[in-house]
Amino acid sequence: TVRDFGALGDGVADDTTAIQHAIDQRMNQVIFEPGAYRITRPIVIDLAKTGFTSLSGSAGTAKILMEGPGPAFDFRGSHE
Repeated sequence: TVRDFGALGDGVADDTTAIQHAIDQRMNQVIFEPGAYRITRPIVIDLAKTGFTSLSGSAGTAKILMEGPGPAFDFRGSHE
């Protein structure tokens, strides 16, 4: 989960770096536990680097609070 990488999901702390780090680990499935995750810049998901990647919630609702210019998630694909 993104909490394993330091995200708090309390709606106050900036969870951007922790979420980006979870994405960059090529885990294929990034899980958000219930909470409010505050981010201040787009989370880049470069599929050429990470491979197949999914974002999902577990055991309830997770909310992303975007407090910067968007998009919240920037999926970058390739033609392969």
